[in-house]
Amino acid sequence: MSENVIVGIPAGIASIKGTPRYYVNEADINGIIKAGGTPLMIPSQAIGSLDYYLSVCDGFFFTGGPDVLPAFYGEEPHVKMGFSDIKRDRLELALVKRALVAGKKMLGICRGMQVINIALGGTVYQDLESEYGNQTEHLIKHFQAAPTAEPTHYVEFESGTRLNRLYGSRQLVNSRHHQAVRNIAAGLKAAAFAKDGVMEGLESKDSDQILAVQWHPEMLAAADPKMQQFFDSFVGSLK
Repeated sequence: MSENVIVGIPAGIASIKGTPRYYVNEADINGIIKAGGTPLMIPSQAIGSLDYYLSVCDGFFFTGGPDVLPAFYGEEPHVKMGFSDIKRDRLELALVKRALVAGKKMLGICRGMQVINIALGGTVYQDLESEYGNQTEHLIKHFQAAPTAEPTHYVEFESGTRLNRLYGSRQLVNSRHHQAVRNIAAGLKAAAFAKDGVMEGLESKDSDQILAVQWHPEMLAAADPKMQQFFDSFVGSLK
């Protein structure tokens, strides 16, 4: 392993003034750099070069972003499904599978948590308000109207999990999602829940290879050192 810890981050794509551009949000970059890591953006076209990125990167960080195309977990698109990016989906799903086999550690946030779960055989609710069964009337607000840098609801952590060791039993977090993990993939375990039962954290069952959360610690880290710990613990484990 190199002295300089390199964290691969698959990029999103957006059209700015008619020009398609790859991007990684500044807050995601800041979290990795402040933790002592070096971020390396991975474009969708790199799907044919995964061997290179697996050899160069010490770990991988799957960030927030658009909905994953439901075809990748055997479903048709729900009427309330949002924007999707099939090229990014293909890259990230392939990368998760390859990274798992290679023993590379992975970090996930929001979409990233869902991508990891889907890649390993799990599913998601395509729209919580429509699909969360008889509990829909008890749902808390998961796509907050408040600024993303402000926390709005609590999550509770399962005893003995890595998230429990980082944050204790309960933590105030932010929330910007309309989807969430439904069926957990084999090899993963639930580590955190919102009051309404929506899953807020996933970890590997028998190792520390995967850690993922549904909220956005990168947007809280500048003002809350506890949220920077999410990145610190990941990068530290790669050294």
